Amino acid sequence: MLSLIVRRALSAIPMLFLLSLVSFFLIRCLPGDPVDVMLGSAQKEIPPEQLLMLRQEFGLDKSPAGQYWLWLKGWLGPAGGSGERAKINDLKRNAALGLSYRDGRPVKDVIIERLPATLALVSLALIISFGLGITLGGTLACLGLIASQDGNMSHWAARGETLAVTITLAVYSAPNFWMAFIAIAIIARSALLAPVPILGLHAPGEEANLLGVLGHLLLPAALLSARRTAKIALFIRSLALDEINREYVLTALAKGLSMGQVIVRHVLGNCLLPIVNLAGLSLPGLISGSVLIETVFCLPGMGRLMFESTLGRNYPVLMGLFMLYGTVVVISNLLADIASTCLDPRLKEAN
Repeated sequence: MLSLIVRRALSAIPMLFLLSLVSFFLIRCLPGDPVDVMLGSAQKEIPPEQLLMLRQEFGLDKSPAGQYWLWLKGWLGPAGGSGERAKINDLKRNAALGLSYRDGRPVKDVIIERLPATLALVSLALIISFGLGITLGGTLACLGLIASQDGNMSHWAARGETLAVTITLAVYSAPNFWMAFIAIAIIARSALLAPVPILGLHAPGEEANLLGVLGHLLLPAALLSARRTAKIALFIRSLALDEINREYVLTALAKGLSMGQVIVRHVLGNCLLPIVNLAGLSLPGLISGSVLIETVFCLPGMGRLMFESTLGRNYPVLMGLFMLYGTVVVISNLLADIASTCLDPRLKEAN
């Protein structure tokens, strides 16, 4: 197990380096630079010398390769300098390393400030997607099994399965942000749904509390997890129907267990390993999907921060978010591999 962790950690280093390299130069391909976005048309009234000084302060006067090397040195180690004044000058001169262009605060503080809202949203969405997805997938598998057998209920089970699968596919095909706009429009136009909280983490003028925040996050989390829930349900249905045709299911039924007991005790247990691997891929997907959901619902999270930083060409914050998301992907995949190895001894022997 330790060797697996060490190998994956070492393999993550070149992966993160490549991510930083590609992300850095893709960000620089955005039209305009931070000075153009911040000043807008007002830069026509500013002398070119002051504009040059401002770009030098942000490190934008260097070539893209020079800017990347400056950023990389700042992330690999602290800025050099012998005295306190030298450190201050280093920090000001190399502001692109870790200071937000918008307010001059360290990127770490800016991201940490937005982290709780995203963690709460993604955690709630993860619980909804797997709790509801596994339940719905097991139900669809039961309907499929009943529909494949002879009996009075097979006709109605087949119709119910077809309708449920159609609705699930429709939800999986719909973009999250489109469903968010539809939900907001329905709630805003319905008098019965008027008390349902829509935007922000708490009502204007009220202090944030746990129940209030959960109430405001419930709708965004449900919409964020909608496509993931549909995907998990279809995935579980396919796995369960494959497992149901195996011999151990017939043996369990011959012992007197009901089909529901067989699915809960045996079939879903054998589907656990693919579910763990799917969970390792779901966390990065939900985090990336939170960008549009947080923007639509005005949630002060990292997704909205990425949207705002993109519009403002806030390069340091964007790079910090990209590296954080890349690290989350690596860690979630590593945790999924560790869990899979613990669940399946054959993987442990292979490793």
